[in-house]
Amino acid sequence: MNEVILSYFCSVASRSIGCCEFFKSHNLTYMKRALLFLIALVYSFTLSAQCDELFFSEYVEGYANNKALEIYNPTSEPINLSEYAILRFSNGNTTATDLYTTILPDVEIMPYDVYVVIVDLTDTTLWDSQFDKPVWNGYNLLDTIFDQVTGLPVTDSDGNVIIGPQYSENGAALFGNEYNERYDLQCKADVFMNPDYDTNRTMYFNGNDAMVLIKGTEVANDGSNILDVIGVIGEDPTSSIMEDAWVSEDGWWLTKNSTLVRKPEITSGRNAITDVVFAQGGTFTGEEWFDNFNNDFQYLQAHKSVCNPNDDMNWNLYSCSSGFASNTEEVNQVAFNFYPNPNTTGLLHIQGEKPVMSYSIMSQIGQIVQRGNFDFANELVDIDVSTLNSGMYFLSLQFESQEISTKVLVKE
Repeated sequence: MNEVILSYFCSVASRSIGCCEFFKSHNLTYMKRALLFLIALVYSFTLSAQCDELFFSEYVEGYANNKALEIYNPTSEPINLSEYAILRFSNGNTTATDLYTTILPDVEIMPYDVYVVIVDLTDTTLWDSQFDKPVWNGYNLLDTIFDQVTGLPVTDSDGNVIIGPQYSENGAALFGNEYNERYDLQCKADVFMNPDYDTNRTMYFNGNDAMVLIKGTEVANDGSNILDVIGVIGEDPTSSIMEDAWVSEDGWWLTKNSTLVRKPEITSGRNAITDVVFAQGGTFTGEEWFDNFNNDFQYLQAHKSVCNPNDDMNWNLYSCSSGFASNTEEVNQVAFNFYPNPNTTGLLHIQGEKPVMSYSIMSQIGQIVQRGNFDFANELVDIDVSTLNSGMYFLSLQFESQEISTKVLVKE
């Protein structure tokens, strides 16, 4: 601890602190107290400065055309979106032409609110190509998924049969009369864009396309108007790392068959040129994001962020039928009980009204700390939670019928 360090913090906070010379002239105790105070002050200045521009808060790359991007306004003022654009840098390209650029609508996004953009493919009668498959609307017919070549049921890595939306032999989505909100992406949209693939391809992204949010209509020569990037501009992971998508440090796909939710502590977009441009050393391993289930739409239309000073508005989940919910509330599609809770034994017994297929345990900020599949879906299952630290968690079950239910778990 010395005057050089203190002088540095004094210079950073000089606009608001006029007493640095006083601290310099006093003993070490005063200097330590001053330094702690100034660090806290500089941190608060930095936080407020970072919550100053739009950034991506969610990314959905699901089955076929289940594509969505959520934009968050971390500021205390409304922002008109017509001054911004979304760009797709396809397959490692370093430029995005008009065909891959979408200017956002002339609407305002309110403070601490989100705006959800979904590809405009909502016509259930279209089926003749992969590009025409409609965005799910909640009326998808659900049943066992069969391999089109072998005719056998498709299973996950643990041998569990996968149940999901059904399609005809011609590739047309099949719809019924029973509504399941879990499969409704259309209801989460603020706007549908790019209905014609031949006219604009921005929202037809897949795992190896960098998605970029800018202020303006084209990227400045120095990249100064880039606000946020998912992926890396100029990198095609199918060539650079031999994967269909950018991957996490554990090797899991991040940008394909995945739902990414921005962590609450993130206060600005990822836009440093050395981070987002491949030629400048950029990489993407998803440190700022939570990686959730494929085709998981429950977090769209709500974002939890430290930028929002209003705790009562800091929602994490959104239901089209029941509105906002925080991640401390139960979100149940199928009833289930579990015991003991609080848990002191390390073994959790679960009884559901329907067979349980898989589970995940999340921290209070939504980070998955444990998850697994069951060899055979059953209404009675056990989970070993002995490795969890003491605290409060959220137990989320996925049932054989594809519904998800969540309850609070306390580990002692």
